[in-house]
Amino acid sequence: MGMRTTLYGYIEEMDFWKSPIKNKVKSHNHKVIGNLKNNDEWPPLSKEMFAITSNHNNEIYRPNLEYSGRIIHFGSNLKSVEYELKEWLIKYEKLLSELIWLESKVHFQTEYSELQTLTWRVDLNTYDIIHDQSFPIPINKSHWNFESTWDFKI
Repeated sequence: MGMRTTLYGYIEEMDFWKSPIKNKVKSHNHKVIGNLKNNDEWPPLSKEMFAITSNHNNEIYRPNLEYSGRIIHFGSNLKSVEYELKEWLIKYEKLLSELIWLESKVHFQTEYSELQTLTWRVDLNTYDIIHDQSFPIPINKSHWNFESTWDFKI
């Protein structure tokens, strides 16, 4: 018998460009999330865990759900995944390296531990945002900073 681990968080999409690059970034990120496996092997990082905020219609009085960038959010309750959390985080960082994003937070809590928060932020001093209408370069590990309340290394 295992314990429940609640795992949830978000990825904030980078939103520094005007159309058409902005639309290409949205399309790219949507495709990357859409290409995640269904029923991924353990520990799972699967398509069913994710959703993306969206403004589907342009009613003037509707709240803007994409103000300063969309949010890609995710969550699940898993059985004792904290024992394989490092493996899950390796998959998660691979996903981050395929997306165009600014910040990401993962929260996890077990039935016997306090809430833990892991944060990735793109270092805009090392990631060069180019405004020449070319598609942004991928964000790799050298472009982000990582902080965690959980004492471990990926």
